[in-house]
Amino acid sequence: MPTASIDLFLASSAMILIVVGAIYSTDIVVEPYLAQKGVPIERYQQIGRYMLLSHGEPEDWGIEGIPTSLGFSAGGSYELDIDKVTRLNPSNTNALNYSTLWEALGIDDVSFRISMDMPFNLTLSLSSSQIVGGDTTYTFEASTTRRGYTLPTTVRYYVAVRDFNDSRTGATDIGGSGSVEFSIPNSHNGTALLVGFAQLEPSIVSYCVLPFAHNTTTLDPAGTYAALSPLNYNLDVNLTEGASVLNAAVFSLGYMFKITGSGESYVIPHLLDASPMVLVVTGVKDSSYWAESAAYPQVPLAMGADMSDDYAISDIASASFLVDVKGALYRFEVWFRSPTEDD
Repeated sequence: MPTASIDLFLASSAMILIVVGAIYSTDIVVEPYLAQKGVPIERYQQIGRYMLLSHGEPEDWGIEGIPTSLGFSAGGSYELDIDKVTRLNPSNTNALNYSTLWEALGIDDVSFRISMDMPFNLTLSLSSSQIVGGDTTYTFEASTTRRGYTLPTTVRYYVAVRDFNDSRTGATDIGGSGSVEFSIPNSHNGTALLVGFAQLEPSIVSYCVLPFAHNTTTLDPAGTYAALSPLNYNLDVNLTEGASVLNAAVFSLGYMFKITGSGESYVIPHLLDASPMVLVVTGVKDSSYWAESAAYPQVPLAMGADMSDDYAISDIASASFLVDVKGALYRFEVWFRSPTEDD
């Protein structure tokens, strides 16, 4: 490799580390932290690392079956399997319950709770709409923050309603603020989705999905017409009675594709960019045009044992890690609880 290329690579790597350090402050270095004095923190650290560095058994339990040994690794250091992660999300029809995972861990005196989320927050909101000719023009605001600190990012936006998809590029400034406009034909109506992906640095990407009503007064809660469950690069669509699919698409930071399949099963492409994927399905039931979405991997998620104050007689501690899923970074946090003697 030429010297100039090596210098550029080292400089880029250093910048990524600086940015990640700025976002997470001391989390990566000093977490796990103690919630109570006397917690066996080294043991909890070892258990957390084992979860992330082990494949588990069988090695392909993310695709199907029940794990007999718990591990989320995809092979690389702190690189997690997309399907093992997705099966942690309780909203997925293939999710594993906590008792199954606890038995697979095989440590009788330790309970745990797992959460995963994005490396920073992207928030989208609708600020105005105006009818212009045969279209309605919508203006949306974007905000990017991490623990109260604003972040400048590049942003890719998509809009989906019925069989209409469109995209825009934008940015948030040093104050973490940005905006985008979309014009949608008034020949369409129903629930629409704005999907945004904000990139801070390569591999540091967050997403947000905002439902809004286009040419209708009805905006039904998510899951009213269909439940979406991705796994093994296949999307299962569980439709409510009388609902049918009009269009299915996948969005990421760099790509937008219609995906193929039948009314209840669609093939998810293997996209090359380091980004979460958002799967969007639109359809109709009676006279209502609906839109549903799910991320792949299905993050954010939270599952596991209760770690509330009701367990004050237990030792409780947490371990926080930065992990990789298909090239994109996520925050993985695991809480541990063990019985302790009542002094």
